[in-house]
Amino acid sequence: MLACLAALTLATGCTSVVTGTVRPAVGLKPRPVTGQTVKRVLLDEAALSKLLDQSFTAKSELPPRFGGPETLQRAFGLVTPEDCVGVVTMLEKRAYRSAQIENVARETWWNARGLAKVIDVAEGVVALSTASEAAALFAKFSAQWERCDGTTVTLDAGKIVFSDKVSEVRVTNSVLAATLSIATRMPGAPSSGSRPVARAIGVRGNCLVEVDVAFFSTRRPSDRGTGDLDTTAIDIAHAMMEKVSALS
Repeated sequence: MLACLAALTLATGCTSVVTGTVRPAVGLKPRPVTGQTVKRVLLDEAALSKLLDQSFTAKSELPPRFGGPETLQRAFGLVTPEDCVGVVTMLEKRAYRSAQIENVARETWWNARGLAKVIDVAEGVVALSTASEAAALFAKFSAQWERCDGTTVTLDAGKIVFSDKVSEVRVTNSVLAATLSIATRMPGAPSSGSRPVARAIGVRGNCLVEVDVAFFSTRRPSDRGTGDLDTTAIDIAHAMMEKVSALS
């Protein structure tokens, strides 16, 4: 009987059982989040609606994306300065060109109805080979974004030009954040004015999470939702990071 108990203890040494609850053993390293599991890091419309107190919906023309490094995208048009491309464009290929990427997942949610504070929320996850690689890339992004603070980044696609002013770059609790003021101009026409966008990148385990929250340029106190330019992208990033921890 004692031999059986010893064998059982050895076989289950990776966990401790207390009143029916299974917990990771002390010192057990988190497992990397890879494969189809990466998609589960993304928040769904119910979670976002609860977090921001406004309804969201998906659009068929912008379906969820999942895959490897090929899932990353190029910025819209010629970017100047190019070193700031990762601040103004989420999951941009050039920003991640030195990374050993396992999987990428992305989804965008749009305001479902009526007057609200947030236009849309784009969220993405990049799973790297190891946690150390993710931490190193986060440090690299932090240095790049800091250098871009106060810079106006131009994305020139010929028929339309975006001018993105980067400001308020900061790092708090493993989340890198910035505020963008985006102006749009058509050839021969004045700027359409600017709209605010909150950006954030968080790191947890072997994953980087990215968030892009676009706000309506005109906002009234009566508009639905609790979206806040200073905190919303950071809050969403933290919620996604918690899901990485739960899946590790």
